[in-house]
Amino acid sequence: MPDAFDPRPAADFLLAAYRDGRQHAELPEAIRPRTMAEGYDIQDRLFAALGETCAGWKLAIGSVKGKRTSGVGRSIAGRVLRSQFHEPGAALRMPHAGPVTIEFEIAYVIARDIDPGAPAVEAAHVVAETRVAFELVLSRFFDRRAVGWPSFAADNSAFQALVLGPAVAPEELPEVARSLVVEVDGVARVRAVTGEDATDPLAALTDLMAVARERGMTIPAGSIVSTGTLSVPFDLTGPGIVTARFAGQTLGFTLLPV
Repeated sequence: MPDAFDPRPAADFLLAAYRDGRQHAELPEAIRPRTMAEGYDIQDRLFAALGETCAGWKLAIGSVKGKRTSGVGRSIAGRVLRSQFHEPGAALRMPHAGPVTIEFEIAYVIARDIDPGAPAVEAAHVVAETRVAFELVLSRFFDRRAVGWPSFAADNSAFQALVLGPAVAPEELPEVARSLVVEVDGVARVRAVTGEDATDPLAALTDLMAVARERGMTIPAGSIVSTGTLSVPFDLTGPGIVTARFAGQTLGFTLLPV
């Protein structure tokens, strides 16, 4: 019978990467998670070691295509750290000069505590408000996909920062997607994803609720849940002013030089 997995060495390794602003090719083989459960065990330990407050969750790999090709079968969760949660117009500085992936997302504000022991409910019934957001993805690994999904989960699903924008009515989401343009320094860069690359926000929230139930975690009222990219993701290296234009509204932030 194999020895029980110890998440501490990998969590310590990733904690040092967080604090030093460094990236690595992968976790050393001896401490690498083999399953999603082990990856989440490392994430739990890393979060505790960071000493941060959890403002909510982010979800990744939540598109129809992503769920099918990843082998995981559902979105992968990471925590939104309070210190990396920002208001519109924020000026953000990354910990190193590596490319940061920019994603415009739909985020939910959770209406009430979701207890893992309570009967399952439909995701739409726990949403207090629908917002838009930018997630900045910056892994502790050079290639967050190449390391495998358990290691990706261990690295807090590559979360770096969240910029929370204005509320939108749920019935406006098709227009948000149709009209979306993300600009860098005033030049259009990407629009919304389409087809199997699109994420269903409520399905992503349902995935988070399933992960929380399995791991015995309560999702508190007021949590922000960013559900996965609505825009075509793109990498930005170096400074720039990023602006999303959608349904007559805007959301933006500034990426500062490192």
